[in-house]
Amino acid sequence: MSFTEHPLRRWAVDEMRLRRFAPVSQHCDIYQVVRLINQGERPDEDGWLITNRPEFDEWTLASRHGSGHTNSGIHFLWERHTEASTLTLILPVDCPNDLRMRYIQWLEQWPGGVIRATQILVIPDTSQIEADLERIGISTLEMVCCDINSGLRIWSDFSIHSDGYGRLLVSAGDVEDGERGRIIQRVQELGNYRNLALLGFPIVQEHGPQLDLLEQKLSEHAKRVAVADQDDEALLDQLAAISSELEVIRSATSFRLSATAAYAEVAADRLAALNVQSVANYQSLTDFTERRLVPASRTCSVFRQRLSHIAERISGVMHTLDVRIDSRIKAQNLSLMQSMERSTQLQFRLQTLVEGLSVIAAAYYLVGLIAYVAKGVAAFPNGPSYELFVGAITFPVVLIIYAFVQYLRNKVLKETGK
Repeated sequence: MSFTEHPLRRWAVDEMRLRRFAPVSQHCDIYQVVRLINQGERPDEDGWLITNRPEFDEWTLASRHGSGHTNSGIHFLWERHTEASTLTLILPVDCPNDLRMRYIQWLEQWPGGVIRATQILVIPDTSQIEADLERIGISTLEMVCCDINSGLRIWSDFSIHSDGYGRLLVSAGDVEDGERGRIIQRVQELGNYRNLALLGFPIVQEHGPQLDLLEQKLSEHAKRVAVADQDDEALLDQLAAISSELEVIRSATSFRLSATAAYAEVAADRLAALNVQSVANYQSLTDFTERRLVPASRTCSVFRQRLSHIAERISGVMHTLDVRIDSRIKAQNLSLMQSMERSTQLQFRLQTLVEGLSVIAAAYYLVGLIAYVAKGVAAFPNGPSYELFVGAITFPVVLIIYAFVQYLRNKVLKETGK
């Protein structure tokens, strides 16, 4: 290979080949189980795949898919999804019962909780359809029957039977084994994604009353915000509490609701790909699927929209409250500025008055100093000794005080770092 290969190239190729179904003969049994497996159970699943599996003549295992095959015609498929694993076991109708039970028990004891389990019987034709329906145990009271791709016909009551499995009867049709396997895969993926999508509906039912109460609290809070004499700090605390409750609900439902939307969309795609044709007097696969899946998925979608709408309303009320608080703060600041301005004007007037008085005081003290000096000069050389002494020390005292003030000033400037 002379070119540089992108590190994700082989991953992309493997991803496209991941969901290949095994060829399905005209007469066989298929057991498929879908299990929800959390991260803590994944190591147990790996161990079950590697150390506890029954014998296979051919075995291939990768990180997200695996397959096994025996020379007697038994096929096994394993596929790992984000939160689930799909296990498929294809058995020939003439497989000995003890061998059949060994592989079925391995399938049933797999780690994780079963979200869907189906037993599928593929028959060559419909010549003995009544006996086949009775043998597999499908009730005719609420039976779904329709034609799908390439003329295959399916029958099912889509209920859980006493052994924990649902039942599906499929006529083989006039197609090759590989194409038959792909058609059955579409039917099964429709049912699997339908069940996974419906997991979001109980979550909505559980948290719906909480959301109703939260909307009521928010409406009452918005009315209180509109009243001007309410305590803004208390309103803000209550709004924060409502926002916290909303985030708790969003955290508890976000993943499941997003998964429900994705699963429902995939299920709709699989249903469209099957090209369902109705059979007279029977409910079709389209009718059965859309009768419950569509309302449930729309309910979940509306719940997500309500969460987003409430979050927007909280943001709007918060903005209104912020604007009111900001307006009050601005009004307080304006009042404070006006008060400071009045205080400054008063201080300026007082300073002007003090400066006027300071001129008189300075003149008084200056005249006094001049008088002391003049008296000392007049007393020189034979005048009173007291007046000579006062006149002699006047200038030195002034110089000493001036020097002391300069010293203190320099010391304070050094301490302040200037």
